Amino acid sequence: MMRMIAAIRPIRPDFTFLTGWEAILAPSLMAGCDGGTNASSNAVPEVTRRIYDLCRAGKYQEAMQWNYRILALFDTMLFPFEFPDGFRAAAALRGFEFGAGRLPQTGPQKTDRAEMAKVLQCILADFELVSRPPEGCAPRTGQPATDKLEQVVFEVMHELEKRGIF
Repeated sequence: MMRMIAAIRPIRPDFTFLTGWEAILAPSLMAGCDGGTNASSNAVPEVTRRIYDLCRAGKYQEAMQWNYRILALFDTMLFPFEFPDGFRAAAALRGFEFGAGRLPQTGPQKTDRAEMAKVLQCILADFELVSRPPEGCAPRTGQPATDKLEQVVFEVMHELEKRGIF
């Protein structure tokens, strides 16, 4: 990106550079990008806008802190799903329904999406954008597959405690 900006901006100062990868949104803005086209903005537009505003205000350390926070959400939306299903699941938790991304989905894919949606809900709750699930949130490791399993175990244990079994 820096090479493109260095090569093009001197001859086309009006050219707009956008990053499409929110994992490096703040560093790209610091390097001279004008903005981003980020799928995470469908779920957390407030956060991607905050990163943008902080960079424009020269508050790079704070922007990087927010960028690290969005990284956990980004990884959870991207890696366990086929793109863009995880982004759609997170957006749905915010009340934005975009419909099905692809059809048909198998039963295991639907179950996997439902389980990952619980982890996404916990991450979005950390941003104070949605409520925590009633059963609570398991500690997260930053590894989406492990976090999904931990959340299931956490919920089972919660239910057993609620019933006085454990």
